[in-house]
Amino acid sequence: MKVAQIAILARVYGNVNADGVIGQRVTLKRMYSSDGETYPFVSARAIKYAIRQALREKGHDVDPFEHVGKRVIDSGDPIKYTDNDIFGFMRAPKGEKEIASRRQAPIAISYFKALKDTPITTEIGLRSPRTEGKNQKEIEKESRTLLPFEVEVAEFVGRINCIVYDYIGKYQGTEKLAEKKAVTSGEEFIPKPERRRRLRDFLEVFLTPSYVLPRRTNSLNIPEYICALIALSEKGAVPIFQYFDYVRKDGKLLVDVEKLDLLADRKEIAVIEKFLIDYHGSIPPDCPIGTKDLDDAITNIVNFLIPEEGAKASE
Repeated sequence: MKVAQIAILARVYGNVNADGVIGQRVTLKRMYSSDGETYPFVSARAIKYAIRQALREKGHDVDPFEHVGKRVIDSGDPIKYTDNDIFGFMRAPKGEKEIASRRQAPIAISYFKALKDTPITTEIGLRSPRTEGKNQKEIEKESRTLLPFEVEVAEFVGRINCIVYDYIGKYQGTEKLAEKKAVTSGEEFIPKPERRRRLRDFLEVFLTPSYVLPRRTNSLNIPEYICALIALSEKGAVPIFQYFDYVRKDGKLLVDVEKLDLLADRKEIAVIEKFLIDYHGSIPPDCPIGTKDLDDAITNIVNFLIPEEGAKASE
């Protein structure tokens, strides 16, 4: 199975993808290492939600979900809804005795997690009533009941990993449709031009980036991309993600070339096409992997995974 693997280094700041509220504090999602280090993160669910909104703006139909009793379930229609196709679904109505209709996502996305131990600070604020149309006595009375609140914030550089498989627009054999009880694995359910459009539009949103992270509490937040590493494999996923990291030199953030040297030296990975996208001028001249601009990178990935009619699969 052909796959495209994408790893992206990016910076975010503020209270992104808030975790919940404890008392008067809006907390930030974080993980802890066995050494007690703190790693803030943005969930994969939040990132996919943001990408869905961006795809809707590009004219794609996105699953509105269905209410069945007290539950909300996937529509389970990968033909109509682009996100059911690329992000998969699980449709198991309550009381149904048959095996659920399901689709393993051809696009898998990880957490966007900090790569270094990151301090989390607290921003203090007050909730106060509006003063429009109130006299001075009312304002003074209400000012004695102001409620303080806290918002956890952090700035971190993290990495998000993504694997894109080549069966966008193709059945896996586990999906079931009302008009078609069984489907054949590998059968196209949308024409190849539409398969390519779905993939290209996803890549344009994800790699630009042109999505806004959700559940932000105090500011607009679009990730600031630094660099992306892309690998195209004919034989499934390979271990590249752990070799993509950053270092700080002379106050500047740079891609860790020593780790990329280790990646380039692995024989089983050396034969795979690899390239970088430089968003931030962060690639040193001695980097062992070449670069492409954004448009060329997207075209290369689309043509690799879903070649045009008449094109060779390796082109």
